[in-house]
Amino acid sequence: YGGDKKLRTLLEEAHELFPLAKGISVLSECPVGLIGDDINSVAKTASKDLDIPVIPCNCEGFRGVSQSLGHHISNDTIRDHIIGTREFREPASPYDIALIGDYNIGGDVWSVKPLLEEIGLNVKAVWTGDGELEKIAATHTVKLNLIHCYRSMNYMCRVMEEKYGIPWVEFNFFGPTKIRESLRKIAEYFDDYIKERVEAVIAKYDPIMQAVIDEYRPRLEGKTVMLYVGGLRPRHTVNAYADLGMTVVGSGYEF
Repeated sequence: YGGDKKLRTLLEEAHELFPLAKGISVLSECPVGLIGDDINSVAKTASKDLDIPVIPCNCEGFRGVSQSLGHHISNDTIRDHIIGTREFREPASPYDIALIGDYNIGGDVWSVKPLLEEIGLNVKAVWTGDGELEKIAATHTVKLNLIHCYRSMNYMCRVMEEKYGIPWVEFNFFGPTKIRESLRKIAEYFDDYIKERVEAVIAKYDPIMQAVIDEYRPRLEGKTVMLYVGGLRPRHTVNAYADLGMTVVGSGYEF
């Protein structure tokens, strides 16, 4: 139906309009899947001619009502076209990590990253909120993957574990209890230096967090909560309400 020619023109125009872009992604929507236009061959040819990565992702309608298959296909695209194609510019260190499945929707990365750096870790890449293509492509060299949204990225963590030997661990920085638990769990993958830094950081912030709890818990304790938030946020945030003495009686989600 001629969609391939139009796509090629669009890729050339995008490259001209955004000359500093490190790559271009091509996401096929429902009509493309129904018609059968071959975005893969166009992307492959354009990548050579434009001399930048052009990444095709065949994920019409995100492939299903649960979006699970859509996540899987998107992860396969990263596996097949991106990861392992670059190296970090800085020398490697034993404390290099990556944040996986954090999309920075609520500015989470801007809170998580400084805390991890304060305990001595180097956050080399973020998948994919506030992330960069070159750093995602070099993630195969980190020492540990920290996964936030388990639902969308657990498969990719297993791929990197099997192919590159990178261990992974789930973390949760919602609420004081889970912050302490997660920091100590992360520290178990590193040496005594990181473990000591973790305890120092916990000791630093515990009084601050406790002051907030002391202020609000008397007014909130015993109250019930219904959560209706995005994605898997209920399983992340339920413990934060428990820290305030509240009981979560139900949850739903929108996506």
